[in-house]
Amino acid sequence: MLKVDWAELWKTKHDDEVKAEGVSVQDFEALFVDRGEIIHATRDYKPLSFGEIFEKHVGPEKAAGIDVNPKVGGWRKFAKQNFPAKRRKRAEPKVKADLSQQQRKGGSGWLNKARIFRKIKDRS
Repeated sequence: MLKVDWAELWKTKHDDEVKAEGVSVQDFEALFVDRGEIIHATRDYKPLSFGEIFEKHVGPEKAAGIDVNPKVGGWRKFAKQNFPAKRRKRAEPKVKADLSQQQRKGGSGWLNKARIFRKIKDRS
């Protein structure tokens, strides 16, 4: 959730070319950023840090135990290790493949699938 808001913040920011600064377009409560707040400027400005925001949410003890070194993999590797992706299972065909003909590509080619689909359609 934080990473999504972080990406959205930087994607939707308004660049004021006269003042040479970036301003947030909407409120991001999870990131502690209000609408109209300066998020990027050129001189004497401390930019937003995702690490600091993450530390406020999780706590300093737990955040210190998380290694997000860019040389090791950074936040992306951290997310992949700690938040596993949801796996989708394919639906198996109801009719087994006709093995009277040799199957190419282990039966995963479009021609084999079309033949199986045709058999299912003919049986019903």
